[in-house]
Amino acid sequence: MNMKPLWLAAVTLVGLLAACASPSPAPVLLTLPPASIAAAAAAAPAPSASMPTIAVRRVAIPEYLVARRVRFRADAATLAEWPNTYWAERVEIGVTREFVSALRAQLPGWTLCEATCGEQSSAHGLQVDVVPLDYLRTERKLLARARLTLVDTAGSPPRVLRSDEKAYEISASADTAQAQAQAIATLIGRIAIDAAALVKAAKP
Repeated sequence: MNMKPLWLAAVTLVGLLAACASPSPAPVLLTLPPASIAAAAAAAPAPSASMPTIAVRRVAIPEYLVARRVRFRADAATLAEWPNTYWAERVEIGVTREFVSALRAQLPGWTLCEATCGEQSSAHGLQVDVVPLDYLRTERKLLARARLTLVDTAGSPPRVLRSDEKAYEISASADTAQAQAQAIATLIGRIAIDAAALVKAAKP
C-alpha cells in the first residue's frame, strides 16, 4: 500500500489546523501624536498688517520614509521596518498637519494656512525641509536636521527673508514603534519653536 498520499494529506491537515489555531495578528495602525509644546506665553494680539498670513508648505521629509510601513535605520546603509505596523495616513501629511498646529500655538495672532491660503492673501511662505530624519532603533534615538526658509512671495521672483538650519537629537522612551512616533512628535514641536523664532525675527 502506498503511504505517501496519506502522509501528504496528514501534513496538509496539520498545517491547516495550525493556521486556524494561530490567526495572524491585526495590523497596527500608527498615528503621530500631537506635538507637546507650551503655547506662546504672551496673550494673542489682534491680527494686523505687520502680522501677515503665512502659507506653510508641506514639510519635506526623506523619500525613503514616504511609505505605509513604519521604517527605521538599522545601520548606516540599511533600512528596516517594524513588523505588521503601518502609518494610518501618509506620514508627510501627518507631519505637516502637526507642525502647522504646533507653529500656530507659537504664533498667536498670526494667520497660518497649509500650502495655499485660498482667498486669503499671503505675503510670506514658510518651507521646512527635514533631511535626514533617521530613527536609530538600536540607540532609541531620532537624528534630524531641518532647514527653515521664510520667503516674501509678494515680489517676482520671491525673495528669501531669512533662513536657518538646525540639528536635533531626540531620545525615545522605549523600543516600540509608538515611541518612535512620539519622538517624531517631539521633533516637530522643537522645529515649530525654531520656525516661530525665525518668523518673529523677520517681522519688520
